Amino acid sequence: MSDSRRRGLARTLVGALATVAVVATGLGATGAALAAPPTKPAGTDPAAKIKPDLMAKLSGKDAKAANDYWVYFGQKADLTSASKITDWAERGTAVAEKLRATAATTQKSVKAELDAQGVKYKSFWATNAIRINGGSFELAKKLAAHSEVAGLYNPMQVEVPKITEGTAEHEINAVEWGVANIKANQVWSQYGDKGAGITIANIDTGVQYDHPALVKQYRGNLGNGSFDHNYNWFDAAGTSPNQPADANGHGTHTMGTMAGDDGAGNQIGVAPEVKWIAANGCCPSDAALIESGQWMLQPTNLAGQSPDASKRPNIINNSWGTQLPSNDPFMEDVTLAWAASGIFGAFANGNSGSACNTSGSPGSTTSNYSSGAYDINNNIASFSGRGAGQNGTIKPNISAPGVNVRSSLPGNAYGAFNGTSMATPHLAAAVALLWSASPTLKGDVAATRALLNTTAIDTASTQCGGTTENNNVFGQGRLDALALLNAAPVGDTGTLSGKVTAATGGAALAGASVTVKAAGQADKVLTTSSTGTYSSVLPAGSYDLTVASFGYKSQTATAVITTGQTTAKDFALASSPQVSIGGTISDGSGHGWPLYAKVSVEGAGGVFDYTTPSNGRFSFKVPGGAAYNLKIESQIPGYETTTVPVIVGTTNLTKNVAVKVRQDSCLTAPGYKNGSDGTYETFDAAAAPSGWTVQDGKGNGQVWKFDDPGKRGNLSGGTGSFAIIDSDKYGSGGAQDTSLVSPTVDLSAVTAPVIRFNQDLNWLGGEKADVDLSIDGGATWTNVLRQSTADARGAKEIAIPTAAGQSAVQVRFRYYDASYEWWWQVDNVLIGSQIICEPVGGGLVVGNVKDANTGGAANGAVVTRDGSTEAGTSVATPEDTGLADGFYWLYSSADGDQGFTAKAGNYVSSQSTVAVEADWVTSADYTLDAGQLSVTPGTIGATLPIGGKTSKTVTVTNTGGAPVKVKFGEKDGGFVLENANGSKTTKAQVLSSKGAPLQRIQVPTSFAQQLSGKPIDAPESNAPGAAPWTGIANYPGVVMDNRVVTVDGTVYSVAGGNGSASTGNSYKYDAAAKAWTAIAPLPGARNAVTLGVVGGKIIASSGWGASGPDAATWSYDPAANAWSAVAANPAPRAAAGQAVASGKLYAVGGCTTASCLPMSNTVVSYDAASNTWATLANYPKSVAFASCGSIDGKVYCAGGNDGTNSLKDAYVYDPGANTWTAVAAAPADHWAGAYAVAGGKLLVVGGVQAGAVTNAGMAYDPASNTWAALPNANQPRYRGGAACGFYKVGGSSGGFNATADSENLPGLEDCSESAADVSWLALDKTEAELAPGESTTVKVTLTANVDQPGTYTGAVTVGEDTPYSVSPVDIKLTVTPPSTWAKIQGTVTGVSKTGATAALPGATVQVDSWAQSYTFITDKDGNYAYWLDIRNNPLTLIAAKDGYKPQTRSTELLSGEPITEDFALLATK
Repeated sequence: MSDSRRRGLARTLVGALATVAVVATGLGATGAALAAPPTKPAGTDPAAKIKPDLMAKLSGKDAKAANDYWVYFGQKADLTSASKITDWAERGTAVAEKLRATAATTQKSVKAELDAQGVKYKSFWATNAIRINGGSFELAKKLAAHSEVAGLYNPMQVEVPKITEGTAEHEINAVEWGVANIKANQVWSQYGDKGAGITIANIDTGVQYDHPALVKQYRGNLGNGSFDHNYNWFDAAGTSPNQPADANGHGTHTMGTMAGDDGAGNQIGVAPEVKWIAANGCCPSDAALIESGQWMLQPTNLAGQSPDASKRPNIINNSWGTQLPSNDPFMEDVTLAWAASGIFGAFANGNSGSACNTSGSPGSTTSNYSSGAYDINNNIASFSGRGAGQNGTIKPNISAPGVNVRSSLPGNAYGAFNGTSMATPHLAAAVALLWSASPTLKGDVAATRALLNTTAIDTASTQCGGTTENNNVFGQGRLDALALLNAAPVGDTGTLSGKVTAATGGAALAGASVTVKAAGQADKVLTTSSTGTYSSVLPAGSYDLTVASFGYKSQTATAVITTGQTTAKDFALASSPQVSIGGTISDGSGHGWPLYAKVSVEGAGGVFDYTTPSNGRFSFKVPGGAAYNLKIESQIPGYETTTVPVIVGTTNLTKNVAVKVRQDSCLTAPGYKNGSDGTYETFDAAAAPSGWTVQDGKGNGQVWKFDDPGKRGNLSGGTGSFAIIDSDKYGSGGAQDTSLVSPTVDLSAVTAPVIRFNQDLNWLGGEKADVDLSIDGGATWTNVLRQSTADARGAKEIAIPTAAGQSAVQVRFRYYDASYEWWWQVDNVLIGSQIICEPVGGGLVVGNVKDANTGGAANGAVVTRDGSTEAGTSVATPEDTGLADGFYWLYSSADGDQGFTAKAGNYVSSQSTVAVEADWVTSADYTLDAGQLSVTPGTIGATLPIGGKTSKTVTVTNTGGAPVKVKFGEKDGGFVLENANGSKTTKAQVLSSKGAPLQRIQVPTSFAQQLSGKPIDAPESNAPGAAPWTGIANYPGVVMDNRVVTVDGTVYSVAGGNGSASTGNSYKYDAAAKAWTAIAPLPGARNAVTLGVVGGKIIASSGWGASGPDAATWSYDPAANAWSAVAANPAPRAAAGQAVASGKLYAVGGCTTASCLPMSNTVVSYDAASNTWATLANYPKSVAFASCGSIDGKVYCAGGNDGTNSLKDAYVYDPGANTWTAVAAAPADHWAGAYAVAGGKLLVVGGVQAGAVTNAGMAYDPASNTWAALPNANQPRYRGGAACGFYKVGGSSGGFNATADSENLPGLEDCSESAADVSWLALDKTEAELAPGESTTVKVTLTANVDQPGTYTGAVTVGEDTPYSVSPVDIKLTVTPPSTWAKIQGTVTGVSKTGATAALPGATVQVDSWAQSYTFITDKDGNYAYWLDIRNNPLTLIAAKDGYKPQTRSTELLSGEPITEDFALLATK
């Protein structure tokens, strides 16, 4: 093989491995994937906390301005004591509270910073992390600078496992082969145990909760056909918020293997009497998985409220993981919390076999228990992941049936799948059988794992290492549920219980330990509950008990456990005399200053104190006459955590401790620098350090560099900058022989010198990387390390005894025989025996920052020494009750009088001069002024009839000490509509209801101007109507291709045609009067014009005229009821998409001829202010009949027809950039729908969707870039008009059959471009600037320009540049029907030839009056009910339905009273 081919292969392989590393090491990748370089640990450079793959995403050549990433915090909750609590509810609550408290404390400063910057994020307590949404590189660097932040990570990609379909194996008496293989059916018969009393869960794709094999076992099943999904379902994916569902099938399958049994022969589950709950966290995102894991610790109701740890599951199945092999500790802290809470987690080991090293995370981590898969012949499955896991752990832990596993599937179906996903639920359910039969093991995860290991059937395999008993293919062996229970403490058991109290006073002692010992058994330690009680199920026999509680004298006793009986043992402990331990904690590495530190007593009791920051003093009480270990944890970074033993007698003890700086943290500890007994170099400059030289053996300039020319990043395990010879960067044809030579080092006082360094030698082939030593100042050299055969990375240490006592020692790093290889990085070079932290002068400054208005703490303030970067941030101190919040500390390298400035967001900065004392702590407190607002009143209410109007006022006063800039806005709160039939409809119901039955009418359609040839007969719609759509007055004539807009609550329909001819006739609709009125006709007959409202005027442009698309454009003034000509359209089109953005009318694409073909992609805009047109960037498609609208200044378009195809593509136009960009495609291709913008969404109803005229609707939300369904309309129409409100007017039922039908989807009157505007609410000002003590008054106008009576809620928002939040002013507008309205209602039934009667859904009730006509459709029960104006009297009613004889009658409306008109229609056949 030629050298060039060899190099190409090697480079391809290395590149592939690097790619694997990125995919597999997203969150906290402390373990390397395959041969990828290890991730460097965080160090002194805050940017080093940003992991390499995230750094590349944030700052690489393809970096985006906004990216998602994780911020992980270093502090972890100590769950040791909580895990020992025996009470299930208290144990889970204690674990959750510990986790929540740790997260709240450590995240507080970062969250405050994020809130101040308006960054979107989500905080997690189970993993102590924050996920940033759309964060910048600059933000990442700022967050990395927080000392409490451990690292920033790229989101991890986890997918639904790729399983394959299997074939059903033979069943064992209707029991699936896997159930029988692990002998679960024998457990049922021999122990009568099917898992009762255990709750099992899966984090998967969801579950079909009413599947016949699963519904009885669902914990949310209340019986009698009712269900409660609270605490039993978590919708992490956001796809089914109200009940469990599974659109994939994977989750239903795994749950069936655990719990399935339909009682009719499908015995698919291992433990069919368990109860189950579920979360669909797999796998929209890594956040969904983590949030699911968090929810399992403390389930909530469907609203995410009222967490209750007592409802957590006992066992969680996790049939998911990385698709590529990985030992990444993803979600490790969450799963460790599960174990501490008593939850057993079962994990799939991955489907990446059959090679070794194919175990997948998180199953591959040491802390998780994972399953491989085998087939019916007990042979390992080819796909089963195998090979050593994290830190060389044997993986999988165990194996279970995973080939051709038959289980439940959505749709009440069954099917067989292959995968470790199928094996894992066998394991999880076997644990459920164990814990059901052996309550003493319930919650004891360690003991359960041990029992699984010892009872598994040993299965030999030497493929990936290990022994017959324990290997990296089968793990401990094949799962055996019967052997598991045979070995468990079941059968002859009894209960030990009791209470521990104080001998004096009888108070319950919570947290006391009860140690239970018996010969031949492991010691068991119980922990008393908050009421002092304890309880445990034990095998019958005699036990020795020892009870201890901090501050009390221990007691012993003996207990005899009798089968089936409860043995009670209570204890009353005498208190021990208390003495004080106090002293001073100080720096012990040179400065000697007092240290702010936590001093605690190790072990039980939890006694601790924080030192006073200014003097380092602490004090607390402990029982006398005992030995203790004091643990000192400096709150100033860089110091060692020190444990000091003390013996306390009967008198108080003083213990002073000097704490040393950690030798690896000289640059982290304030006031220190790196030093050594020889020399130590970190290469943090961009050039060779002083005394170091670079030699060029080739004389070609291809030498060691210090500025990372190839942008590799530090891969050596060091941090910051480094030295590198980058052969690859010099390219093909280059050659290198270069040495990096140290200065001369005096080691005359060093007895055991070494060369210690970090390196990343990425070796390709042939090149050499030597380390040479000289003890004569470089005159002669001796090689001490040659690297010429393989990669080498990480820390390396070489003993150099010949250099001991020598005064002229030099070291060189020589790279030679290299030509277009990879690279060699070197960092953190020590020549000597130890690194020493050397003090550099200066002192510490501490203090508190307060809020001048509240007197409380100002957390998040930054105190900086003027003219320097030395700064500290004020934080809360929740655990240190003796220190007020707002505490800060900083190191000042300069002593004496120094200027310091305290700054915080929206506060006035404060500056002072502080006399900094060298080698000591100086105190300096700050009080910051800020503006503060008072808003009155807090709420506004009004009652108005439809069309009514009123005004209120809101007064805002600055009560603070600094000026405030105030912005006022509107916020919609929804509505509750009062329907004519007496029912009520909320906004959520309007948007989420199904509406009428879906209709898809297969009829001819056309995009031509008008009919040519014979008309078609469109079928009558017999489908029932349904809320929330409601009919309005019929249009005065049949119409299609009309265009509709809303002006000040009035609906205008302009021009259009009847299918055969165009018209200029136009009308307006008054919602209060429920009537159409003619307006001045458009000066020219047109249909499919471009229409929009600009500056209160209606602009109508182009459309089809007598000879095809016409350029004429007119402006209509509603006040004058007159049209006037304006500038002609430069690109005349018909059926163009229309929108109004920032005062300009846009026309997008459209028809170019009377036949429409060809469609256009031109885009033009009309500026009414200058009466000019502009040609803009072309639309990405040539299209007509697209649905367009403007939201927040941008134009969104979707669908349309290109002359050949109906489209679903959607795009957004940015006027500033003059560009179109793709957004989420619509769920269905569509054209000629009724469309408008309302409530910040683009609404599309009806039109031709997927080849049929339909009544289906959909809405696009640009905020989330998603589409959602709208309620189906009552009438399927295309080529009609629509306006916000939402009004749908006219349209065709097929071909050119124009109709007069019109209907309304109420509550969607928010017609503004901005989603923030509220249609019925107006403010007279949007901003103000208030000096201290100054006030302003805002006029709030409420106008009941809505479609239906009801209650409408909203708020006036108050934005301000203060540190405080201001609650919005809540508004409640109650809208009543006008005095002229009355209800007409009734039921239409059909009478058969035999006299039988039945409701007639879908019947029409036509109401004619002297002024208007209305057409109503009965609902599924044959009912109709509508508001009408009594001024329509008298009325003629015609009820009709195909197959029945119509009925006609007259009636009159009565003011304030409903009129009921029922019809019984006789069948005609």
